[in-house]
Amino acid sequence: MGDIEMENDTDPIKASYDVYIKPRISADKQIYVLQFPNRDSMQHYSAAHQSQPFKMRIKPNAGMVEMDVPMDALRNYDREKGIKWGEAVKKSNMSKNGGSHGMPGGFGIGGAQPSGRGRGRGQNADEELNQQRILEDYENAVRREQVLVKQTLGGQCISNEETTPQYMIGTFRKNQLHLTPVDNIVQMRPQFHHIDAHTEQERFGRVRDPAMAARVQEARAIHMTVKTNVDGEEETTDTMAERISAAQAEAWKTQRYVDEDDGEAWEAYGKHLFVGANAGLEDNEDLLATMPQLKSTLDDTEYLDTISAPRDAAKRSRSKKVRKNRDKRGKGKENAAEGAESDTSSTLSGPPSDSGSDEKDVS
Repeated sequence: MGDIEMENDTDPIKASYDVYIKPRISADKQIYVLQFPNRDSMQHYSAAHQSQPFKMRIKPNAGMVEMDVPMDALRNYDREKGIKWGEAVKKSNMSKNGGSHGMPGGFGIGGAQPSGRGRGRGQNADEELNQQRILEDYENAVRREQVLVKQTLGGQCISNEETTPQYMIGTFRKNQLHLTPVDNIVQMRPQFHHIDAHTEQERFGRVRDPAMAARVQEARAIHMTVKTNVDGEEETTDTMAERISAAQAEAWKTQRYVDEDDGEAWEAYGKHLFVGANAGLEDNEDLLATMPQLKSTLDDTEYLDTISAPRDAAKRSRSKKVRKNRDKRGKGKENAAEGAESDTSSTLSGPPSDSGSDEKDVS
């Protein structure tokens, strides 16, 4: 597109761009947009802000994403709770063999049950003594990760349906705009896995007698049935137990997190977010000569029908509006006629004019 010059325009066009669209980033890669509603937009999770994430993991089928980010355990931090929660998370990970908590971990449903008589007074005293030792050498304990030094952020992908908008990432280069479709969007919020782990360890560590053990039952999922039947679609039934079981059965896929300012990240940015980057094409002339042109198969009327309401609905809406306006105009005319009649009658029934009385006196 060439420059457009418009005379006497109060809102002139400042710039124009050639638009290039990629079908997708690549055959073996996906784009996840991670949103952080509880985080200031100017404070990225990056090395520049001393908050570069440690690990990232994904359950593609369940659509779940988790990310561990560092916490400052030396300032504005409850050290005793940090030690307690860190120990609980460590023990829980050992009993679960690296499993998870919350929805990705199935809310603990079907997990391993505790064995033995649990925790007695002697063990509680040992734990208190161990906590005191850690407090005395707290800084080294933080380095050894004997304290909770990370926070887990997690979320679930927004479902992709026919009515879901297709979001795209736009990148600029000179007078070019390159658009790449987004595969998944996830809102990442704090996950309280450390609380779940501590509650789990407390439950497993209770002293149980035979009478009490008989009342302990394995956790079970609530059977919730969701039925949908919209616009003639087949009725489908889904249960919460099935969703939880599927999420729990799927293994995490660990991803390597690369900082946004790292050279490797910039290399991936230039390689995957520009049309023709793999072929080394950058100039408009080369791209236009090589890449297929985007052509619409719709005429103007079909395009308007596609982005507008159905014709029948639009006609009904317009006819209702016309009838409403006609009724308003009719009522306005009736009110005006009634007002004119009232003025006429009041004029005819008024007292004699002064001019009439003057003429009678003259005669």
